[in-house]
Amino acid sequence: MENGRSFSMAEVIWSSGSTPQKAGAMALFEANGSVWGTLGGGCLEAESRQRALEALDSGQARVFDLKLDEVGNWDDGLICGGRVRVMVDPNAQENRDVYRQFVAAGRERKPGLLAVIIRHPDLTPGRAFWAPQHKLEALPVGIEPDVIHQFLKAGRPGALRIDREEDDDAIEVYLEPMIPRPRLIIAGAGNIGRTTAHQGFLLGFEVTVIDDRPLYANRDNLPDADHVICGDIAGEMSQQDITGDTYIVIVTRGHRRDRAVLESCIHSPAAYIGMIGSRRKSKLIRDSLVKENTATQAEIDRVVSPMGLDIGAESVEEIALSIASQLVGVRRRGSLDAGSKSFS
Repeated sequence: MENGRSFSMAEVIWSSGSTPQKAGAMALFEANGSVWGTLGGGCLEAESRQRALEALDSGQARVFDLKLDEVGNWDDGLICGGRVRVMVDPNAQENRDVYRQFVAAGRERKPGLLAVIIRHPDLTPGRAFWAPQHKLEALPVGIEPDVIHQFLKAGRPGALRIDREEDDDAIEVYLEPMIPRPRLIIAGAGNIGRTTAHQGFLLGFEVTVIDDRPLYANRDNLPDADHVICGDIAGEMSQQDITGDTYIVIVTRGHRRDRAVLESCIHSPAAYIGMIGSRRKSKLIRDSLVKENTATQAEIDRVVSPMGLDIGAESVEEIALSIASQLVGVRRRGSLDAGSKSFS
């Protein structure tokens, strides 16, 4: 978009049933045949490419529906049986300032809502608008503010249709919430910390790694981390903005350091606090924090230690996978499943 080349943007705005991609999937199709992003390949992407190139010729945004068991052939390998609605827009360049705001909001962890017109009596299809969370009422799309707030709260992209009684013109808008990535703060940049950081990156977390050793706390060792902090681990942890969307993994190189880090974040509202180690180590640290009145029993009970799903992990990579799997479980289900914290 920044280089000014001609392209058509295709985005899944609605899906139902089994589909290779869901609402929010996007691809850019250039006139020269280049493709950026993906709609899942197969017949869906092939059909979208054809429609996108046709839209480049016509200069008009279009919406089309596709039933995935009625197109292509078995060689595609994507006989999913679901349905999708795709919007192709050859004029997305005209909305580049809006998309810049959308990207910047994600980078700065500021929630908001992107609105793209599909059908409207007064606005051109493809026209895009952005509003931060505290200004959603300013979106000029003709939808009640309460409905827009509910859409942002749900956190899932999709199309919204409003039928108006006063005339025959319905309003249909694609809405994509900007929900900041959940934060993963890893205390310790050794083998397990480094590998867990990589897993967190792959899973869409904003990854911060803290270590007090310059040899470990650097970009060469942690290429996938968004933020690398070199300093006193417990002290730096206490300076972090820990919210209910923060996940903390404690994997320092010693029990005393682990305890100090745990003490620095035990009172936080973090969604997850996990600490590596054996059950014996965990019990010693837990009991000492309660005995010294450093933490309440309720706060201690929130700590996952030993942490990680019990998958029989032995190698560094397997241990990191077990931790990452547990993070996903908490993120998607809101709590730990019974018996899920038995790794040791």
